[in-house]
Amino acid sequence: MMKIRKVCVWAIVMTSGLSAHAGTAQKFFLKNGDHVCFYGDSITEQRYYAVDVETYVRTRFPNLRVRFVDCGVGGDRVSGGWAGPIDLRLKRDVFPFKPNVVTIMLGMNDAGYQPFNQHLFNIYRRGYAHIISMLKKHLPGVRIVLIEPSPYDDITEKPHYPGGYNAVLIRYGHFVKRLAARADLPCVNFNAPMVDVLKKAEAENPQPVASGTKITRS
Repeated sequence: MMKIRKVCVWAIVMTSGLSAHAGTAQKFFLKNGDHVCFYGDSITEQRYYAVDVETYVRTRFPNLRVRFVDCGVGGDRVSGGWAGPIDLRLKRDVFPFKPNVVTIMLGMNDAGYQPFNQHLFNIYRRGYAHIISMLKKHLPGVRIVLIEPSPYDDITEKPHYPGGYNAVLIRYGHFVKRLAARADLPCVNFNAPMVDVLKKAEAENPQPVASGTKITRS
């Protein structure tokens, strides 16, 4: 698990363009005065990868004045969830903080924990584009970082159906990557490096885990 956390810390601070040599704040993605918002579902709400990123910034760049807020809510989709529809979520939980940097990781719940469903995928595509549009509209100049859905563990546990749920999430991630390219936004892939770590861990020490485990620690 510690290996998985380290992999994903480096994924977000390096793959997305946040990388820098230690102490070289001029090349770092974050700048003095930045307000960073982590937006997503329960995987974001747990604050594991958010805390790791904040710790990286605090320890590597102690003189960098950056504020962080976590706006993840369990069960959320691009359309929102139990905490309210997406427009309310953004208006209440994001805009008042006035972030100028926002990361988005959604998809685990959007795909419905089932084989690929075109209807759900269409909702995801439209909803994701809507979130980006709303952020740009209400937060002029905001820097947005997209994060592809983290993996569902089909490695240490046999998938419930052919192909497994993570294959669906990878398909969603491909859309996120294409969307980021079209919008000229940085994009982070948590899925592939975490799956690689899971495969290596399973090969070295195979052991059963609870059925249908989604990887919520990063």
